[in-house]
Amino acid sequence: MPPSNERSPGRLASLRAGWNAGLLVGFWNGLVDGIVAAYRTGTRGFVDVLGCLAGSVLCYALLWVVVLSVASALLHFRLRAKDLRGRIATLVTLGLALAFAGELYWWSREWLFYGVSSLDPRRLAVAAGSLVVGAGLAIVVTKLAARAPRGAKWAIALAVPIACLAGVAYLAVQSARSAERGALNDRNRDLPNVVLIVVDALRADVLSCYGHPRVQTPHIDRLAREGVLFERAMVQAPFTWSSFGSILTGKYPRRHGLVKMVPGVTMPPNVTLPWHLKSAKRLDGRQLEADDYVTAAFLTGTVSHGSGLARGFDSYFEALVGHALVEVENPWSVFRSELLISIFQNKLAQRLDAAQVAGVASDWLADHADRRFATKLHFYSTHTPYDPPAEFRDGLCDPKYDGPIRSFWAEHRLAIEQGKYVLTPADVAQIQNLYYAGVEQADAMIGQVLDTLERAGVLDQTLVIVTADHGEELGDHGLWEHNWMFQTNLQVPLVMRLPGKLPAGKRVDALVQSIDIVPTVCELAGIEAPGLGATDPREFVDGKSLVAISHGTGEPPHRYSFAENGVYLSIQDATTKLFVTTEALTPEGWAAALDGSAEQPHFYDLAADPNEKRNAIRERREDAERLISALREWSASMPIRRDELVQSDRDAEDLRIFRELGYVEGIGEDTHSSGHLPGSQLPGEPTPSEPQKK
Repeated sequence: MPPSNERSPGRLASLRAGWNAGLLVGFWNGLVDGIVAAYRTGTRGFVDVLGCLAGSVLCYALLWVVVLSVASALLHFRLRAKDLRGRIATLVTLGLALAFAGELYWWSREWLFYGVSSLDPRRLAVAAGSLVVGAGLAIVVTKLAARAPRGAKWAIALAVPIACLAGVAYLAVQSARSAERGALNDRNRDLPNVVLIVVDALRADVLSCYGHPRVQTPHIDRLAREGVLFERAMVQAPFTWSSFGSILTGKYPRRHGLVKMVPGVTMPPNVTLPWHLKSAKRLDGRQLEADDYVTAAFLTGTVSHGSGLARGFDSYFEALVGHALVEVENPWSVFRSELLISIFQNKLAQRLDAAQVAGVASDWLADHADRRFATKLHFYSTHTPYDPPAEFRDGLCDPKYDGPIRSFWAEHRLAIEQGKYVLTPADVAQIQNLYYAGVEQADAMIGQVLDTLERAGVLDQTLVIVTADHGEELGDHGLWEHNWMFQTNLQVPLVMRLPGKLPAGKRVDALVQSIDIVPTVCELAGIEAPGLGATDPREFVDGKSLVAISHGTGEPPHRYSFAENGVYLSIQDATTKLFVTTEALTPEGWAAALDGSAEQPHFYDLAADPNEKRNAIRERREDAERLISALREWSASMPIRRDELVQSDRDAEDLRIFRELGYVEGIGEDTHSSGHLPGSQLPGEPTPSEPQKK
């Protein structure tokens, strides 16, 4: 006999239970996650804290009403034996279990198997454990709530709609407060827009405009045809954060202060390019104001606002951590970025769209085309994992390849370096082809941005710059990825286009550096460069404008280019290069390096040996002495002493690998270029879900 109507009011009653349960779960989930978000973002001010919490409750209430209403319909066959109160209690328990599990799983990743794929057995075990614990907590909370006094239940029942209504009001006010930054006026009307595109780990020699025979990069080639290509552009560090610091400040790492890439390390306050564009003095004497440029950073990888590298940007988008476009001065926008509902939504969108950053940036550019804007775009397709979409890999990867490498991850590099897998020549070619496909993917994303600017009619009023933060080893020298001092890591593309201000089709052979980008932008914009008249050595700007040399006038901006990481310092001129350990900066350390009692100096004749296969320190000692003298002088001029630097774990590991390959002791021919190491097994390919710990 079917249950009576009293105990089984029907599907509408189950939907009603789902609605009510959704409001209750949304209230508590929104409150808890909101408190976490308020703590993580440092939300201040009584009104903003309450408003953000109310907005959080509103967002989660809408989510859980939908989820639990659907669940009530699907589970009606189990719920129909219960009265309305019992159905609500069951659905609340289910919702709280999932909510608690989600919170536990996400926030535990910082302590449990950080950087491990979501499909890794360890993370799956964490997910299962989170679900068990979440279910237990949900049962306890539901039972305690059932025993609460009637007055407390009525208070919660009233608090839910009040919080939702307050959330609606607060969000409406925040939306109305968005400033019209970048509106054209007499100060900024004749200034160019700026689009700075940094492709992570992009070597110069893999672009068709730099001579690669297979890789096709038509959009970067177009910029080169219509603008200026710099043949020898060098970075100041072979890893991301320090290099980005130099790109955005015009300073060497030991001047801007971001000399280490470790979670929690932040670049000290510096005048960055976007910051300067909001406060610089024009060459005609007029002062720019904060609203004269609207600025945004679109970030894919490990570069984040938390590193201090987004200082001066009004908005930022962080794909890797799941942050939607955040308006820095909007408390709700900043707060919302740390809500799990927002993070999961953006993580899902990233899985579905391999060009998400380019798409979001293009939408923003289209929306701000009538204003004066400056943006930084960080593309990641040439960084590990090399896992390009089929449309790019199919044209470059060998269809006959039958080896295990379908994508190449940092974990694979570790397996190779630790001797757990033998790379065959086909494997090496496959890894390189995957990287080349990522290059073509990056070019396509650049093309998407250029198309947006062109459709909006502002391409010719926009200074477009394409460069990289460092290059990449692709089995060269027996090494993989980056943080090495070879040209494969230090030499990057640099292409600029601005009709009327820069010539078309110009190729510049002079030695230039990433620190030159900021002064060049300033001269092209007709504003003073930062650091003029500075008395504090940390405020000096090391870069030089490249405008004159682009037009074929003036002297080369630098005699030497410098770079460093936690282990080595590098110096090079037009034809020679030297890199040494910190100890070799002293006369005693240099003597020890030369006599073999310490690590040898690494000297290369770039004219005769552009691939740096032979250490020529014995034959070219006099030239090496000249370079070490200049390197000592430069190092001593930096406001942060070299001996104050502390190696990161990555630096120490890379030094170990370098020693095992024989570079430290041996002098002469490099026989370590095959990438083969002993071993037998390659680990399974991870699935992208969280940042790889670098």
